[in-house]
Amino acid sequence: MAQSELYRRGYEQLKAGNYDEAKRLFREDEEQSGTASETKALLGQAEARLAQGDLRGAATLYEQLLDRNPSLPEVYLGLTRISLFTGALDAARVHATAATRLGPKLGLAWALLGLVHEASGDVATALQHLNKAIELSPSVFLCQFNHGRVLAVAGRPTEAIASLQRATELEPSNPDGFYTLGMACKQARQYEDALRAFEKATELAPKNVDSWATLADVLFEVKEFQAARDTLDRGLAACGDHPALLEKALATAMMLSDTQGAIAYVERELKGVPGHEQGWINLANLRLLTKDFDKSEQAARELLKRNPNSWEAWFHLGNLYEAVPAEDKAEEAYRKAVALAPDNWKPLANLAGLLIQMDSRSKNSEAVPLLEQASMLAPKGEWRVHYNLALAYTKLGKKERALELARKIQREAPAGDAMVAEARKLESNLLE
Repeated sequence: MAQSELYRRGYEQLKAGNYDEAKRLFREDEEQSGTASETKALLGQAEARLAQGDLRGAATLYEQLLDRNPSLPEVYLGLTRISLFTGALDAARVHATAATRLGPKLGLAWALLGLVHEASGDVATALQHLNKAIELSPSVFLCQFNHGRVLAVAGRPTEAIASLQRATELEPSNPDGFYTLGMACKQARQYEDALRAFEKATELAPKNVDSWATLADVLFEVKEFQAARDTLDRGLAACGDHPALLEKALATAMMLSDTQGAIAYVERELKGVPGHEQGWINLANLRLLTKDFDKSEQAARELLKRNPNSWEAWFHLGNLYEAVPAEDKAEEAYRKAVALAPDNWKPLANLAGLLIQMDSRSKNSEAVPLLEQASMLAPKGEWRVHYNLALAYTKLGKKERALELARKIQREAPAGDAMVAEARKLESNLLE
């Protein structure tokens, strides 16, 4: 567009940093040229496009507005938001800085500059700008919301709650405000307030899986397992059979000792996501708990059809066959699990435990190096491996080594560990 003398003067003042004078000149230019109403309408269209998620369309309109009047802070606010959405942090910083210079009393400008710093990993500076944002614009949702959210991100959830509560008052129909308030309350261990906030979030956005899942997490954390399960059932009714909700429902069913209910949740999950490997393992383990050995084996075999290299499936089959018992099949399955996961202590320990029980000195002897390897891989405090190693030495007639391990367990393991009592019995038997 052709530039008038007023426009050129305004642009010079803008470059010189004389922002108030620049805005005055551009405003006068628009009034003289009769474009002020068009510019206002164009700004409304750009903001509407941005609200609808049409970033490209909004950006095009904002660029047109820059040509018309580069002194409007609202244009830079819009461009900052677009740049943040697209991850263009350098552009976002330039636009946000321009917005704060042209609109130094606009809290949203400072809030967006704070978000740029947060995205760059500078949370301390982000909070400085967000503090200024709520001082300048205490009644703007995005200022209060982001101030509280970033405080929580910074590990200061108790301080975050006031701003987030204010945000929910400013926009009581916005589920994001209640969800984020709930997260801050959860982080601050203010569980009753967290539950109320998440309940409201589920009311406002019943199709949002995260709200249902996190509400259930809080109920689970305060050991309200039936309430958590009821919540998840409501969430499943609203959102459909979402795997994340079904996984959590499975956990609540297990805490309520409802194995059949847990099986039903897993089967629903696998119907929707048949490739979910952990789901097949869960189903296999649950079927084993109900002593339905055939269906337990079927579940593990289904997983092996999808992934023949699943050590967890072979490990489960080893446990299953050992329980039946079918010693040879258990040994074969455990060996396949060890071959597939040589650095995992569980298959090593279980294979060794099976070999100890066999009436074969060579296999009893093989258990020792397996258990020694497992003891190096097992997490600290896993004393069963040491106890089984003591049993292996006992079976091989190495009494002193067995006694040494039994005493080590009694000396170093927590008094309440089940292996302490077993080690005491073993020591007593060895000394008879």
